[in-house]
Amino acid sequence: MDLNFRFSNLIGSVYRNGDVIFSPDGNSVISPIGNKISIFDLKNNVSRTLCFDCIYNIVAVALNSTGSHMLVSNEGGHVLYINMSTETVIFKFRANRTVRALQFSPDRNFIAICRDMDLQIQEIGKQSASVYYPFHLSKTYKLSSDTLNCVAWSSDGCLLAAGGEDHIVRVVGARDYRNLYIHALAAHKGAIVTCHFMGENYDLITVCKRGIANVWTASIQPGDLVEGVWTKPDDDMESEDEAVTRLHFDKTKRYSLLESSGSGKSGIDVTSCQFHSKSSILVTAYSNGVFVLHEIPSFALIHNLRVSEMQITSVAINNTGDWLALGCGKGSAAQLVVWEWQSETYVLKQQSHSQRIVTSQFSPDGSLIATGAEDGKVKIWNGLTAFCTVTFDEHTSAVTAVCWTQSGKAILSASLDGTVRAHDLKRYRNFRTLVCPEPTQLGSLAVHQSGDIVAAGAKELFTIFIWSMENGSLLDVLSGHQSNIAGISIHGNVLASVSWDRTLKMWNIVDSTCETTELPQEGLAVSFSQCGQLVAVLTVDSNITLYHAKDMAFVGSIDARLDLDPSRGQADTITRQNAAKSKSFTCMQFSPDSSLLLLGGESNIFCVYSVADRMLMKKFTITENRSLDGVVLDVNRRNFTEFGNMELFDFSDSDHEPDGKRAIRLPGSKHFDLGERSAKPQVLVYAVAFCPTGRKFVVCSTEGVGVYSLDTVSIFDPFQLDSGTTPATVKDALSLNDFSTALMASLRLNDTPLIQRSMESTPVKQIGLVVRALPLLYVEKLLKWIADGRVVADSTHIHFYMIWLRDILNTHGMRLKGRTDVAVLTGVQQILAHHSQLISKL
Repeated sequence: MDLNFRFSNLIGSVYRNGDVIFSPDGNSVISPIGNKISIFDLKNNVSRTLCFDCIYNIVAVALNSTGSHMLVSNEGGHVLYINMSTETVIFKFRANRTVRALQFSPDRNFIAICRDMDLQIQEIGKQSASVYYPFHLSKTYKLSSDTLNCVAWSSDGCLLAAGGEDHIVRVVGARDYRNLYIHALAAHKGAIVTCHFMGENYDLITVCKRGIANVWTASIQPGDLVEGVWTKPDDDMESEDEAVTRLHFDKTKRYSLLESSGSGKSGIDVTSCQFHSKSSILVTAYSNGVFVLHEIPSFALIHNLRVSEMQITSVAINNTGDWLALGCGKGSAAQLVVWEWQSETYVLKQQSHSQRIVTSQFSPDGSLIATGAEDGKVKIWNGLTAFCTVTFDEHTSAVTAVCWTQSGKAILSASLDGTVRAHDLKRYRNFRTLVCPEPTQLGSLAVHQSGDIVAAGAKELFTIFIWSMENGSLLDVLSGHQSNIAGISIHGNVLASVSWDRTLKMWNIVDSTCETTELPQEGLAVSFSQCGQLVAVLTVDSNITLYHAKDMAFVGSIDARLDLDPSRGQADTITRQNAAKSKSFTCMQFSPDSSLLLLGGESNIFCVYSVADRMLMKKFTITENRSLDGVVLDVNRRNFTEFGNMELFDFSDSDHEPDGKRAIRLPGSKHFDLGERSAKPQVLVYAVAFCPTGRKFVVCSTEGVGVYSLDTVSIFDPFQLDSGTTPATVKDALSLNDFSTALMASLRLNDTPLIQRSMESTPVKQIGLVVRALPLLYVEKLLKWIADGRVVADSTHIHFYMIWLRDILNTHGMRLKGRTDVAVLTGVQQILAHHSQLISKL
């Protein structure tokens, strides 16, 4: 039993807060989502989430000029140095202060970090022999009395410009120069949003929050800087100073960017700005959702568009200057837009649910994931690319449950508006609406295997409604529960329902008879195993009771109360042990082979249990993000003073809120927006769902929908490796036209580029011979590589790889039958369907 599930992707969320940047090739957008980083590959139309986890929300992101390394800073003042080829954190250090901006130098040898009021320049690669520390502090400038917001390098890496909340831009040297020490440019009325050097010279453009843009012309050119110690102009060193030209800037242009905001000058701020030096284009984003392109230095208006009703938090422009990436909004309601301004078309437009996601289900073939949220929307996500393909928004209230029909052609959703809506995935339309006979809220949903019968449990009437899918008519109303129906599940003609009245009822939907079983506590969830032989019931004391489905004979129970291990909330006035008594697991699901149970609930932990042994198999932690409540096990006693817990006080100056006013929360209300600053959202699990292949599952939590998979591609995972198998062996075999040996050696190394090279070097006429020469074990590895990797799915050589697949299945098909994992064959089928869909659009 393989339980090595690893976090593989985060769907349901595309942007939260922080800097959006492009990769150096301009084909990928890097977007921070809470404490994680997602990369959206626009060329191959796929997204992935890096597997590292920050302990606070990410604020700033920077990538070097080759894309090999990345710097990330978070709210807690930690800076992470990441290797992008292996996607691992190489080094982490604490800046001990807020880091709002950081940048690599153009030659990749230095990094500039805006550490609150200081500007630090660190040299990369200069380390001592005794301890690994890749950064060496080169210089520190105490620049401002307020926080620094932005930093920029000159094209030759000799000068830096930094601006902050004190309305002043300061230019400093990366080393000691006789031409300057700290040169201040003060001509702004608001906090500095951005400062950029223009092209290959030292001319500068600066933009402030009030929309004032200034162009500054430098007195010297690159190459005129003289290394040495700066001296004051009034010193008696006139002979030396004659040869050194002092650096100073003249303001040659001033322009008010608010004239192009579309809403006048009142109440509108510039929220983000980027300058593209190759094409001399300035991209300005405003708090009213408008972005504008200007040509510099004439400030001629090129483009003006409103992309969102929310404010644009971050803007980026790719290396060619054609695509703009815009991060709009804050928290869970944010969206990510990539806009091609010349053709005025969307390259990418992805928006997450604006409120918490409470339910999720895989399609029967495992290729699609449906999510439902409190914003009343149902979204369908592609499991392979992690992109949202369609959004259904017909519901007028929160969605509480989603279900697929067995054919996978329709998705059903139940809502608090009292309706069940069926959507067709061919034409993307709401083809059936099932309405309750009297107004009520629906909290649970189940569909018969045939797809003809739909059942939904009412929250207020304590009844279960049965509809016909064919004509939408109400067939039956099952009443008998005395309290809220917490969950229902259907298998064959038997419907199981569990309620807060401490009963489990087994209904025969043909003759409406009922068999009742008393429970020791209030029921929260019920589930049939996939084989239909077992029924599992979860109660409020985190106890799972297993029954035989036929005669309701007791099989066993699992006490999961101690495995929940909930943290103490920051607002809790009681101890963690007492607070844990009111928390429990709330959702569960069987694995497709009925051997495992997946549980999640009011905690940062979810668990996998063995059904046969009735014991805990593995514990998973959702997140380490301390920007959320419920992550740290207990409150930090160091924060306790005579005034109480200092963590509960908001020390902010409200400078990030609209109009400088902090949002006032209504008493007793809960808001799940991660951008809210006055309270931390609590980490909870709302739903869990297994993929029908059994190779992955999803967990709906406060963070979004996390996908955990057994098929995560590791960087180096050799197979039957010996000392004679090296990349040189593969290349030598290819030079001798020994294609089967080269392919087997590359499969042993599990090196994707070598496998691709070995396959694509094989002539078409010899593919059949190479396939026949492969042992069955290597054929399975090759099929798994085809199904898991992105090479075949993204390749332009479609016909070539289809010949490989045809010869593999024709030659080894009978021996692979019953031996190869279903997930591998499903993955191959999904790749074929993907290529078929692309070809059909030509």
